[in-house]
Amino acid sequence: MWKSSAAVEPLAVDEVGAIDDFSLPYRQTLRWERPSDPPACPTAFLGQVQYPRPGNTSLAWGARVEGQPVGILSIGVGDGEEGADIVHFFVHPDFRRRGIGSALMASAAQLLQGRRVLSASALVIDPETGSSSGEAFAEATGAVCRTRYQRLTLRIEAGSIDSGRDHPGYETLRWRGGVPPEYLPAFAQLSSSLAAEEAARSDSKRAPEKTDGEKIDALYKSLQMWGYRTYVSAVRHVLTGELVAYSSLGLAESHHRHASQWDTIVRPSHRGHGLGASLKRANMSWAMEHEPELTTVTAWNAIGNDAMVHVNESVGFRHDTGGAVWEWNVSGLT
Repeated sequence: MWKSSAAVEPLAVDEVGAIDDFSLPYRQTLRWERPSDPPACPTAFLGQVQYPRPGNTSLAWGARVEGQPVGILSIGVGDGEEGADIVHFFVHPDFRRRGIGSALMASAAQLLQGRRVLSASALVIDPETGSSSGEAFAEATGAVCRTRYQRLTLRIEAGSIDSGRDHPGYETLRWRGGVPPEYLPAFAQLSSSLAAEEAARSDSKRAPEKTDGEKIDALYKSLQMWGYRTYVSAVRHVLTGELVAYSSLGLAESHHRHASQWDTIVRPSHRGHGLGASLKRANMSWAMEHEPELTTVTAWNAIGNDAMVHVNESVGFRHDTGGAVWEWNVSGLT
């Protein structure tokens, strides 16, 4: 590996210009790496750094060669947690194999001492080779793969998504842009249970995230700042009034044909009735009423979560590529 010829420096995350300089090379990099995916949204790129997830603090470092922005590493550091998460990490393909990525990681590690783990999520694997530059870098720098994911994509044709079937004894609720205050505690409880289930399937050394109504409210406000249009459908058990399931998806500001399927969770005591598949269909159908250009939806499923893979496939999703969560030991990066 060549010695880095880049100048790496901390970025002022509260200054739009400091981060926005890296937006174009970031979008160019993703277009080069994932030519079949929709272009990266510049509003989301900037917003995810300036308005971090609830409970996180943003830190970022930029790499320049002769003043030209060529790479960035931004992370979210959770309050009171051992770990930190990579938000954006790229080096433009014209400037790789010069040690720039390693220099960015080393700069971050110097400020993360005392944090045990640095994680990166969903590095896409090339379906033809079974690997990616991101995975190769992770392995070369000592990261450990904790969870494997597969990405599934739904191609929507006219009339191909119905509104889902009715389930006697259950009522469907729909929200745009957030969750009403009266449902925040139950929604947070479901979200925490989903995180616990995912952690049980992972080899991660980090504890599953626990959330509450305040964090859920703050999360959806952050998503708005990132430019996302969000759609949530939930199921309430009529007899008890209990919120027992929800499914959510979002579209980035610059995306009109592509949506990302996010969480779908059904309370264990209410599983086995087809609520998950019906809820996904209902939420996508409802989103399409507001997003008439929508043609594709992508979802990520952890390898081993066969139940949710089955739900997605029953709706029409099909596997197209993969990814993983990698973890670095921070002390090994300096």
